[in-house]
Amino acid sequence: MIKLRRAIQTANRSIIYLGSLSALALSSTGALAQGGSENLEEVVVTGIRASLEQNIDMKRNADSVVDAITAEDIGKFPDKNVAEALQRVPGVSISRDFGEGEDVSIRGTDSSLNMTLLNGQTVATSQWKVLSALSRGFNYAMLPSDLIASAEIYKTPEADIDEGSVGGTIILRTRKPLDMDSGTASLSLESQYSELPEEWDPSGSAMASWKNEAGTFGVLGAVVFQDRTVERHGAEVLGNYSVYTTADTGEQAYVPWGLGSALFQQQRERRGVDLNMQYQPNAQFDATLHYMASELGASNSNQNFLPLPGNGIRDGGLNSQVNSNGTLTSADIDGSQVGAHVAYDAIYRDGSSMDTDVLDLEMNYDLGLARVHTQIGRTTSEGNANDWFYEFFNQPNDDRVNWTYTNNGGPAGSFADSSWITNPTDEMVLNGYFESQIDMTDAEDYAQVDVEFDVDAGPINLIKVGYKHRDRDTGQDRVRTYASNLGADGNPAYFGTAGDFWSGAVVSGLHGETGFAPQAYFDPDRSKLNSYFNSLPDCADGVTAVCSNRNVKWYPSIFDINEKVDALYVKADFADENTGIRGNVGVRYVTTDTTSGAWSFSNDQGDYVYDEVKADYSDVLPSLNLAWDLNDEVVLRFAAAKVIARPSPSQLTSSVSLTPETSSGSGGNPDLDPYRASQFDLGAEWYFAEGAMAAATLFTKQIDDYIFTEIRAEQVVSPDGTIEIQSMSRPQNGPSVDLSGLETQLQYSFANGFGVVGNYTYTDVSDAKTASGPVTLPGNSEHMANLSGFFENEMFSARLAYNYRSEFFRAKTAVGQLKRDEQVSLDAQISYYVTDQLTVRAEALNLTNETVNDIFEVDNGPVLQASEWENGRRFFVGANYKF
Repeated sequence: MIKLRRAIQTANRSIIYLGSLSALALSSTGALAQGGSENLEEVVVTGIRASLEQNIDMKRNADSVVDAITAEDIGKFPDKNVAEALQRVPGVSISRDFGEGEDVSIRGTDSSLNMTLLNGQTVATSQWKVLSALSRGFNYAMLPSDLIASAEIYKTPEADIDEGSVGGTIILRTRKPLDMDSGTASLSLESQYSELPEEWDPSGSAMASWKNEAGTFGVLGAVVFQDRTVERHGAEVLGNYSVYTTADTGEQAYVPWGLGSALFQQQRERRGVDLNMQYQPNAQFDATLHYMASELGASNSNQNFLPLPGNGIRDGGLNSQVNSNGTLTSADIDGSQVGAHVAYDAIYRDGSSMDTDVLDLEMNYDLGLARVHTQIGRTTSEGNANDWFYEFFNQPNDDRVNWTYTNNGGPAGSFADSSWITNPTDEMVLNGYFESQIDMTDAEDYAQVDVEFDVDAGPINLIKVGYKHRDRDTGQDRVRTYASNLGADGNPAYFGTAGDFWSGAVVSGLHGETGFAPQAYFDPDRSKLNSYFNSLPDCADGVTAVCSNRNVKWYPSIFDINEKVDALYVKADFADENTGIRGNVGVRYVTTDTTSGAWSFSNDQGDYVYDEVKADYSDVLPSLNLAWDLNDEVVLRFAAAKVIARPSPSQLTSSVSLTPETSSGSGGNPDLDPYRASQFDLGAEWYFAEGAMAAATLFTKQIDDYIFTEIRAEQVVSPDGTIEIQSMSRPQNGPSVDLSGLETQLQYSFANGFGVVGNYTYTDVSDAKTASGPVTLPGNSEHMANLSGFFENEMFSARLAYNYRSEFFRAKTAVGQLKRDEQVSLDAQISYYVTDQLTVRAEALNLTNETVNDIFEVDNGPVLQASEWENGRRFFVGANYKF
C-alpha cells in the first residue's frame, strides 16, 4: 500500500517540472522522506490541476488527518508567503495585521498553540515589533514561499512527530539536489505596487541544482530578495472603553480613554538563502547538509495623533449626548477646563529587524535488518526592536485646544477649527522622551535518532522507535536612554514646543476607509529632535541641568529561559489488505525541564537582583490513527490522541512591566503547566472522480490546564517603593475548555478547464469559568470558509480566491472583551505561458480593500467599535524563466 512518504517523494520529484518557477529550494527530509534509493517512476505534470491532484494523493494516502500543499500550489495562489497559502486549507486561518500573512491558527486555536517544523525540526523565531511578546508561534513573514517545496498540515499527531501542538503541526519541506536533474535552474523577477504608499518595489529569486554524473553528490542553492514599502492607516482606540462621568450633565457613559490617528510606515527588506549538499555513495547511505538563512529588515516609524476623550469628557465636556445603551455619542471638549487631553506620539524604529538561521545534518543508514535515521542541528533567531519615542502634550487649560468627540458607529475626534494642528506654535509641548533597544533571541540545539524495522506480525508491517533531545534558550535584553531633571531645580517643564521641532511639513491623506479625523497634522523634524537630545549632557552626580541617562540596562524587561526536552517514542504501522484498514499507533514519553531567570527589585538590597525559578513536568502522549479504505472511492478515518502545548516564553518569565499612571501592569508566571488536551477525529472522504474529492471531519478537543489571563490587584515592589497596581495581568492555569467542530471540503475539475476548490470549518468553544469571570480561547473563529475558482489551458491560467473568517476573541480587559471583527479577502492571479520555459503573471491581494477591525464587548453592556486599520491593495507583475 502506498504510504504518505512515497507520495511526498513522488511529488517532490515531479514538482521540478511544474510551471511556477518561483517556488525554489530543496526536497523533503526526515522520517517520511526516507528510502531515497527506491526506484520511483518520474511523473511529468504541470499546472494548477496537476498540483491539486498531488495534494489529494497526499491526503488520501496518509494514515493521519493531513492536508498538503505542493510548491506549484503555493506559486499559483496569489500568495507571497507560506502563511497566505496555508489559509486556503480547511481549518486554517491567519492574521494580516500589516497586510501580509504572519501568524497561523489551526482549528480555532491561537498561533502559539501550533507548531511549524522545517524538514521535521523546529525553526527559531523572534519579532521586530516593540509590543510583540516572544511566542512559540512561527512568524511566517520570515519565510518567502519561494524557498518551500511542500507543506503538510498534520491535524492529528503521530508518535514520531515532535509534540507541542494542540491545534496542528505544519511540516515545511525543502528539496534535495539528487532528486533533480543536474543543471536545473530557474529565475523569477517581480515588481509589487502598494496602493497606500503608491510605491513600486522589486523582488526576485533564483535557484540552481547540480549533481555529478554518477549521481552520488549534488549541490542545490537558492536565493530570494523581496522589498516592500508598507503603509498602514489606523483609527485606534487606546485603553479600550471605560465608564466616565460627563462634566456638564453628570451622566455616566462608555468612552475610550484615548483615540489615535495613526500612520505606520515601513521599509521591509527580506533576504533569504538556501543551500543543500547531498552525498549518496550507494543505496545504503545518504547524508544531507542543509543551511537556510532568512533576514527581514524592518525599519519603521509610527506617528499617532491622540485625542484623549476620557480626560476631556470628565473635566471639560460640554453638550454631552448619551444614547440608550450608555454610550457617549457626542460632546464638545473645552480645553480651558482640562489638563492633558491631547497628545501626539512620534516614534522612529530604525534598525528593527529579525533573522532566522538553520544548520542541519541528516543521515540515513540502511543496515538490512533496520534503517537508522539521525539528525542533528541548530537553529537561531534574533529580533531587534528599536524605539526613539517622542511625545507631545497640550498645554494644560489652554482655550486654543478645543475639539469635538463623536461616536456614531465609531469613535472619532474632530479638530476642524484648530488651525494649529497643521501650523503649530506652543499649543503642544514635548515633555515625553526615551530611546529603547530590545534584543530578542531564540536558539535551539537538537539531536535525534530513529530506527525502523520491517516486521511481519499480522497486520503490523513496521515498528519505529526513537529518541530526541532539544535544548532551547530564549531571552530578551533591553537598554533605555531617558532624560532627567526636567522641571526640577529651575529647569523648564518641557524640552520645547511643537513649533521648535516642526519640519514645516504635514502628515496627511489618512483614513480613506476608516472614517476618522483629523486627516492632517504637523510632522516633526527628526533632525531637530536628534540634535537636541544628542547635545544633552550625561547625567552624573552634581549635574542639575536637564541631562541624559544613556544606554541604561532596563532590568524589568530582561529575562532568560532555558528549556530542555527529552522524548522517547515507539510507533507501529499496520495495514490489512483484506479489510482495507491501515494506520499507526504509538506513544511518546516526554520530559520538560525549564529554568526561568529574571530581575526583580529588592528592598533589602536596594537594587535589582537576578532570580531563577525551576520547573519540570512529564507527559505520556498516546496516539492512534485509523484509515479504512472502504472501496476505491471512500476512505473513513478515526483518530485519538493526547497532546500538549507549552506556554510561550513571555508567559514563563517572572519579570513585570508596570504603567503606574493607569495603575496597570503585566507579568509572567514561571510555574505554568502546559496546555494538555485529549482529542478525537472522525471523518469520511469521497474521491468520486480523478482530481476530485468531497470530505467532512468531525473533531473535538478537551483542553485541560487552559492558560488564561487573570486581572487582579497586586502590590509590586519597585525602585519607587511598593506600588498598588489595580489591574495586574498574569497568566494562570485554569479549568478545562471544550472545543469541537466540523471541517468540510470539496474539490472538482471540469473537463473544459474550469475548476473549483472550497472548504468550510465550524468550531465551537466553551467558556472557562474562572474567579475573574468567564474566559475563552483566543484566536477561535466560529466560521471559516475558502472558495477558489480557476481556469487553465495550455496557454493560460487564472485563479480567484475568497477567504472568510468570523470574529474571534483576542484579550480580556478589566471591563470587557476585545475581539477581532470578521475578516474577508479576495485575491486573484493570472498567468500566461509564453513558452515552455517562460511564464509571465499578474497578481492582486485584497482586491476589495478590506480593513482590519477590532470590537469591544463590555461585560453586560454594549458592543462598541474599537480600532480599525487600512492596509490597502497590493498588485504584482512578474516573470519566471526555467533554464
